Amino acid sequence: MTRDTDDDDAPEPVPESDPRHIDPAGDLADAVESGDLDLSLADDADAADLREFVDAAESGELGPVDPGLEAQVRIARALLADLDDDRERDTDR
Repeated sequence: MTRDTDDDDAPEPVPESDPRHIDPAGDLADAVESGDLDLSLADDADAADLREFVDAAESGELGPVDPGLEAQVRIARALLADLDDDRERDTDR
């Protein structure tokens, strides 16, 4: 971008940010999904509540999807998948 000499006192434009590229919640979800960040459901937490959250988000009950909600759902799915894997291992014994 070029500036006219008459606009020397004008402030610099703010660079546009793309939420798909600046997405700390998405980075956290990536870490959970890849196993780089090991999370587990708390002992007093109910997996059914987590499934209800995912279902509500997917059905649109929680409003429009934004990067934060998408990351929360990805993390919830990863936690549920871990629970399912643990149950499968327990039944195989």
